[in-house]
Amino acid sequence: MRSSGLKLTPQRLAIVRELAADPTHPTAQELFERLRPALPTMSFATVYNTLDALASAGLCVALSLSPGASRFDANMAPHHHAVCDRCGLVRDVPCEPFTERPEATAPAPLAAAPGFEVRAVERIYRGICAACAKGSQRDATAQAKARDAGRAVASSRLRPAGARGARRPERV
Repeated sequence: MRSSGLKLTPQRLAIVRELAADPTHPTAQELFERLRPALPTMSFATVYNTLDALASAGLCVALSLSPGASRFDANMAPHHHAVCDRCGLVRDVPCEPFTERPEATAPAPLAAAPGFEVRAVERIYRGICAACAKGSQRDATAQAKARDAGRAVASSRLRPAGARGARRPERV
């Protein structure tokens, strides 16, 4: 931080440590809520402005991977991202670093943008994380059980009027 010209304060150090230790790419709000108990006088503006200063200094990256707040990534090595469509979890996915000539790895459609210089290539893999997939299986099983229980109750109500144990409909 010093070499980037950023002043070292206890709040900034706490933000950097928390960001660097978190592989989930937290939002400014998430970092603020985690750090508030230890630094009760720190404002949300301090967290946001620190993250903005870190991004401007090239020490982290602000990502817009899905609707909602930007997420911050302290991993500056080339990598891709996997994003869960259900819970929003973000994880790094390793990739091959650029060759000496990034244009050699640029996709063919960039030929339509002559003179465009590729700085980085990133892929975003969208899908469902393991926890959400497991939850979906549990939800489907629970729904099937509820459906089956509902059928059993419904079939017990379908006894003919003269059948033993059947209730007669009430008159209104």
